[in-house]
Amino acid sequence: MLNTIRLPKVLVLCATVAVCGVAAAQLPESQYRSVDTTVLPLDRNVWTLNFAYMTPKIATVETPDKGRRVVWYMPYYLYNKTGAPRNVVPEFELVTKDPDSDIMSSLDEAQPSVVESLKKIEDPLGKFDFQTSVNISKLKIPVAKPDTYPESQAIHGIAVWLDVPARANPNNFSVYVTGLSDGLAKKELEDTTKGETKIIVSRKTLRLDFKRPVGAVVSKTDDIKVNDNNGLGSETWLYRESSTSTKKKAAK
Repeated sequence: MLNTIRLPKVLVLCATVAVCGVAAAQLPESQYRSVDTTVLPLDRNVWTLNFAYMTPKIATVETPDKGRRVVWYMPYYLYNKTGAPRNVVPEFELVTKDPDSDIMSSLDEAQPSVVESLKKIEDPLGKFDFQTSVNISKLKIPVAKPDTYPESQAIHGIAVWLDVPARANPNNFSVYVTGLSDGLAKKELEDTTKGETKIIVSRKTLRLDFKRPVGAVVSKTDDIKVNDNNGLGSETWLYRESSTSTKKKAAK
C-alpha cells in the first residue's frame, strides 16, 4: 500500500514495506528481519536487491587508531533475484532523530580489523564470511538460483559506526541504506529571480527505524529495538535526496 510521508530531504512518495520471515532453515535467520522489494511510483525500469538485517547491536572492540572503544554495528545480508548479476555499492548512514536534539549523521566505516573483531562475536565458526561494504562493492552479486533458498546464496556484511557513542547517545534513530537499487530520480526547480534551475537527484533508499530506552546511559549489547512507529512499520522504501546542483538559465 502506498503512503504519502513528509520527511526532510526526501521526496514525499514512498511505500511502507511489509516485514516477512525468512525461510532458510540452515541459516540463523530467526535473528534477521527480511525486507521485501517494493515498486515505487518513481521507479522506471529499476532493479532492487533483496535485503535482510539484524537489529543494530553495541559492542566494545579493539580499533586500530583508538584502542578499545564502543562501536555500533548491524549485520545484514543481500541476495539477487533481479535476473542478472549486479554490482552494488552499499552505504549505511545512521541519523539521530531525538526531539529537541541536534541531528547527527554517521556513515558506515568499513575498517577491516573492526569487522574481523565483530565476526568473532557474530560468526565464530566463519560460516557466513561477513564482508565490509567496501569488499561487497568489489563483488558482482550473482543471480540466486530458483531451485534453492535464495538466502543460502546471500552475501553477508556488517555495517559499523565508530563515532556514535562519542558524538551522541540517541534514543531514536534511522539507518538509511542506499546502493541496493539503481533507482534514481531527478527533479528540477526553477528560480526565476536568480535565473537558475536547482537540480535535485534522489536515490532509491531503504529507511530502517530504531529506538533505545529513554535515559539509557550505559550502553548494553541489546539496547536497540525496532521502532514500528505505532504500527505504521519500521521499514520504508523511498527516494531520498543525495545531491543538488544548479545550472544557469541560458542567455537569450
